[in-house]
Formats: sequence, structure tokens, C-alpha cells
Amino acid sequence: MYLQYYKRCGKISRRLVDHITHDSFGGAEAIMIPCHVASHWVLLVGNLKGKYWDFYDSLPNPMHRSSLRENIRFLHEDRAEVLPGDIIDWPIHTVEGLPTQDNGNDCGIFVMKYMEASLGKDRVDWTRHTSWAKEMPRIRAEIVATLLQTFQTSLLTENGFCV
Repeated sequence: MYLQYYKRCGKISRRLVDHITHDSFGGAEAIMIPCHVASHWVLLVGNLKGKYWDFYDSLPNPMHRSSLRENIRFLHEDRAEVLPGDIIDWPIHTVEGLPTQDNGNDCGIFVMKYMEASLGKDRVDWTRHTSWAKEMPRIRAEIVATLLQTFQTSLLTENGFCV
């Protein structure tokens, strides 16, 4: 339970949600919450205009829904003043037809890919993404390359080089 864990750690919780302000919500259409449930990462996406949650799970299992409301409640408690009403009672819809993992350790990568694919304004055609499990070595390499490039750029910038 991602938010619950950090909430119990005192001040760390504040740092995780302090960026959620009236300004950051100004033009937002959705809020994404990666949740760690029963040793598995899942994704909740709150549709701010439609007032509902979409639930993404790369290893579909009813048990993975068990603490979603609790995660939503923790977010609401920490940021009720900037959230659009009572997000706790919004219905949770399970997104059907998602690409799924074929092992027990790629859930975090799938959550990142669900987030990336869901950022567009159009409805996602998940049938176009069914090969993610087979493409996992390439996807992991792309993530590493992006992280290294970001780190390198950060180092250069901090040391006065133009990038």
C-alpha cells in the first residue's frame, strides 16, 4: 500500500504529496496513483471530470483491489483541500483488455507503461500493446538509457556545461 506506507513514516508523506496543489491541478484531467498491493504494483487513474477511477492490473487478481479505497482515502486525507470533492466514493472501473505480464516481476514496468500509454487524450487501443511481455528486455533497456541520459544531463548542467 504505497500511500499508507509513506503516511506512517511521518514527514516523508508530506514530501510525496506536497506537489499536489491548486496550481498543479489547474488544467489536470487525471491523477495517477501507483499502488503497491500484496507485493504487486497496480495503477489507479482518477478521471477528474468524470469522477471515477480506472484500475490497471497486469496480473488480474481480485485481491489486488483490496486496499485501493484505503490508498484513495490516504490521498484524500492529505490533499482534500485541492481535490475535486470526495474522491473516496468515486466508482472504480477495472480496465479490460490490458496487456499482462507473464512473470512475477514486471508489474512496476507495466504500471509505467500503462501510465505512458494513458497520457494521451484519446482512448487507448490496448490490442496494439499486447507484445509488452515479449518486449520486456527492450523496454527495460530503454528505461535504463533514459535514466542514464537524464543523470548525465543533470551532472553536466550542475557543473556549468550547456546541454
